[in-house]
Amino acid sequence: MNLSRHPLFLLLPGLVLLAVSLRSNAAPVVAVPYYHTVDLLQMQRRHLHLPAARQFREQADALRTTLAQGCTDRARAPARLAWTGTMAAWTRLSAVSTGPLLLRRSTRAIDFQPTRPRLIEQAIDTLRTSGTTPTPPDAAQLERIGSPAKGLPALEWLLWSPAAPRDAVAVCPYAVALADDLVREATAVEAAWQAEETADEPDEAQQTAAFSELVNQWVGAVEALRWADIERPLRAGRDDKLGWPRQTSGQTALAWRSRWEAIRTLTRTPDLVPQEGAGLVTMALYLRGHGHLRLADTLDAATRQADAALKNLRPQDPPARLQAASRALTRLRTLIETDVAGAAKVSIGFSDADGD
Repeated sequence: MNLSRHPLFLLLPGLVLLAVSLRSNAAPVVAVPYYHTVDLLQMQRRHLHLPAARQFREQADALRTTLAQGCTDRARAPARLAWTGTMAAWTRLSAVSTGPLLLRRSTRAIDFQPTRPRLIEQAIDTLRTSGTTPTPPDAAQLERIGSPAKGLPALEWLLWSPAAPRDAVAVCPYAVALADDLVREATAVEAAWQAEETADEPDEAQQTAAFSELVNQWVGAVEALRWADIERPLRAGRDDKLGWPRQTSGQTALAWRSRWEAIRTLTRTPDLVPQEGAGLVTMALYLRGHGHLRLADTLDAATRQADAALKNLRPQDPPARLQAASRALTRLRTLIETDVAGAAKVSIGFSDADGD
């Protein structure tokens, strides 16, 4: 038989044939394109980063609108709900921080932790003595106040902590100012991602650097969830001043789930492989397109194991369950930083997310 004339052979240039494991026992053969680095980066920007940035900006807008209507005891419930939606959207956007988020140092502006209640109280005291109708501080004034008294953690403390001041005359203008600051940064981040859509195609060196950044931040995201969010608070107990993420608002489980959803979406082979240029190129799809089928299967399996370990995880669960989730994330991180990074020809560097 002349294979060169076989119909399947004609598909091989630029394509790799693979079996995608689905929930059923059947494993149909589908064609996955060979993905160039620029294609992966473009599709992730278009189908992952930009939609997440848009959702965060919309949630921040809603939070600002809600807080502008008041933050007294009666109005606190809708404000808390709006904060929760904004936090979840931010966590999904920033889980794997690349591009504009790094260039703008957005995490420092939006999510400085731990927040400093003393600095928040000082800023509110300044407003309280500024006149009978305090004016919310503008961007320049907030810059002087500093990141430790701004962002989502500061609003969380104001909305939930029993120790937070309840003087609506001064507290509400400050809360509105913090929400304004979130909207400014969210708008700038969304605009920056949009600008990359119309920018000139990066040269080879820029593509390599951006891809390396993505893989390193991906590893860092898994480790941040494992160590900073789960393992370190579990080990430290009440002695850790940071504690569980979002524990003041009681939204730890949502924070974990939102971070993991972003990591999982970036990682696994989707149930339906998108047509070329029409959907998100995940890291598993990238590996498959480059012929690393067994490694992609292993990555998918490790992702499924972590997904099962993290499902409905709560800080009040038994330590054994929390430790099992941590171990599943360790296995995933180790696979990415060794086998996957090696196949992708990316060097993994040390980051702040690294644990013990």
